[in-house]
Amino acid sequence: MRIFITIPHFFREASVGATNNSERIGLGPERFRALVATVSSLHQHFGNGICGLDHQHLMARPAAPQGTCVLDVVICTTGMHHLLDNRPRLKPLFQHHSTNVEPLMLGFECHRLLREAQGKYDYYGYVEDDIIVYDPLFFSKRRQFDRLFGPDALLQPNRCELSVIGPIYKMYVDYHVHRNVSAPYQNIDEQPMLEMSYGDETVRFERPSYPSAGCFFLNAQQLDQWVKSRNFLDGDTSYLGNPLDSAATLSIMKTFRIYKAVLSNASFLEVVHTSNLNANRNFGPTRISTGPSTQERTLTAPRTSQGA
Repeated sequence: MRIFITIPHFFREASVGATNNSERIGLGPERFRALVATVSSLHQHFGNGICGLDHQHLMARPAAPQGTCVLDVVICTTGMHHLLDNRPRLKPLFQHHSTNVEPLMLGFECHRLLREAQGKYDYYGYVEDDIIVYDPLFFSKRRQFDRLFGPDALLQPNRCELSVIGPIYKMYVDYHVHRNVSAPYQNIDEQPMLEMSYGDETVRFERPSYPSAGCFFLNAQQLDQWVKSRNFLDGDTSYLGNPLDSAATLSIMKTFRIYKAVLSNASFLEVVHTSNLNANRNFGPTRISTGPSTQERTLTAPRTSQGA
């Protein structure tokens, strides 16, 4: 499999109280660790450096023949506002694409890089610099979904945060918002539910009111469709009033029917946000529901199974 990933990355210490962690004084080491985790996890699960230790011959045996897995990662930055300098051990893991665009517009430079790579890879990804893909079957699951439901249906991962404090140890942070937030861009009543068999389970998918994930992944056919659409690089930054969120979500939301696994199946396809801000929030006993999710309890629309 050939995979191409773009990562927008920015860090500039501006103030102690900056709302964006990419501008907060003193957070450089934390942001660098997040970036390292983002890049290294891709190579650990989808690159060529995956081996088994042969104790008899004291050799590392590749898990796949040379050239079977191709992973190219490009980190897109602006000016000198990044954490990539003087990191020689990381150099083999990525290519550095330097620009002079406004920091908030870096994501759209990544979109241009995806277009330039068109026709060379099987999957193309946009990944924010604090998103970790831990699942080695991530693209296997995507392939099955893509074969069953076609290029107009785009499966987004559920983004989660992890905590060791409790009572919440894992929080899916983009689970639900009022449908009016994304209603100007998508109709979640159009083919609202899908399901497919995976192993011995039936996995259900819904049209989410909150399609954000801090990343997206397109197969080759979807990339072609996206680049040809009127939504590609259309200059729209209106989603959540933020160019960063718009780059990660808006254009694909307007081009495809986005799905996520329902909350009870959320771990089927997930990514990890390196922050644990939401997972560590104190909701109090009255704010933690004990019943099924509202969406799963009330959705009664007919479901499309196995691509039918």
